[in-house]
Amino acid sequence: MSAQSSPTIAEIRHDYAVRFPQWSQQLITVVSGKAADNQRPPRMTLHPVVSWLLGLAQLPISVAISVLAVRFLGIYAIFVLPITWLTTVNSLRKLQVTFSHHAVHREMCESTVLNRMIQVISSTASFTHSYEDYFDEHVRSHHSRKVFTTMIDPDAAFLVRLGFLPGQDMRELRRRLWLTPVSPRFHALFILARIRTNFITATLPRIGLAILWTAGLAWLAWSIGPWEFILGVVVPFFPLYHISALIQFLSEHLWLASEQAPTSKADYANRCWGRFCLEPLPTPGAPVAGWVRWAARTVFVQVPGRFGVLVNDLPVHDLHHVAPAEHEWTTALWVRQRLIAEGHPSGMESRELSLGDAITRVLTAISTSPVNITSSQPTRAMVSNSTEFGGGSVGEIRTYNQEDRTGHAVLR
Repeated sequence: MSAQSSPTIAEIRHDYAVRFPQWSQQLITVVSGKAADNQRPPRMTLHPVVSWLLGLAQLPISVAISVLAVRFLGIYAIFVLPITWLTTVNSLRKLQVTFSHHAVHREMCESTVLNRMIQVISSTASFTHSYEDYFDEHVRSHHSRKVFTTMIDPDAAFLVRLGFLPGQDMRELRRRLWLTPVSPRFHALFILARIRTNFITATLPRIGLAILWTAGLAWLAWSIGPWEFILGVVVPFFPLYHISALIQFLSEHLWLASEQAPTSKADYANRCWGRFCLEPLPTPGAPVAGWVRWAARTVFVQVPGRFGVLVNDLPVHDLHHVAPAEHEWTTALWVRQRLIAEGHPSGMESRELSLGDAITRVLTAISTSPVNITSSQPTRAMVSNSTEFGGGSVGEIRTYNQEDRTGHAVLR
């Protein structure tokens, strides 16, 4: 490990592999998102549908503990709520960016009907994309090589809508990063997008399901009282969820770095990376204070980042884009490391970042971006008829409504 520069993610993970016992290595992989060299996945892994059912069960359990803490612990609930908020947001985010995501890619199970059912239930419970909106915005648009990370990409367009403007000074972008989570406008846009996809653009059966779920939550609010409902449901379902999505979104890809879509597989891969939650270990023989700092940053920075933002397989989301033939997303942490060892041509090992460094890379790309937003707005008709680097073919002409798509993009 070089003393002249910060250690790489691979170097930090190797340090953990050398200095911590073998029995702890799988836990380190799960908590950090980064597998060790030559590490095999656990012998037994849950079927995706079982994982989904556990994720669904996690939601009411987390909410119930929050409600009980507020009701019976009074002011001391402040020691419980950060944990239950984290587990509630973790459940909500998994329902959206894990189970809904893999369901629209038909990777939860072989049955098309069951994949759709999983997405419908997951998106209803988390108040996020209906199936049709998600498929159109994510599969048909975001994954297209003619769209990916450009102004036509609804995800990138939404960043502009939030005020992250190409060519903006880095200090202003960082200022906006800190102010956006407390911006009423940001949360209002998010809530309006969630209302729209659940109650307006969804199919009638999906709207009916959303109405039933909303009625159930209204009954819960009436039953348990306002403070319990606000602290147990509203806070994690809305503002905390929104902040989690924003951080994930602002660290995910190299948004707006170019006016052009990727011109090659290498260009496409360069706009993707792995994001990991590993705190560098103190040097051997370091004083106790060094270990205290390491433990504090692991508990209060890395763990919330991993389980509140980079849920499930999100640390290795680059694998989903650069190796689309790998559908074993439940073991993606280990699959990615195996492909690196096998010399996968995408060069994933050269693009491994901490969550903070990933955000910095995104903001830097936006700050130095040549994109002129006044001349880069997409036309209402977009033709996409080519095989995507990420896999699959769109092959159709479709109407492109920028306002609709940027509204849906925020839900990710």
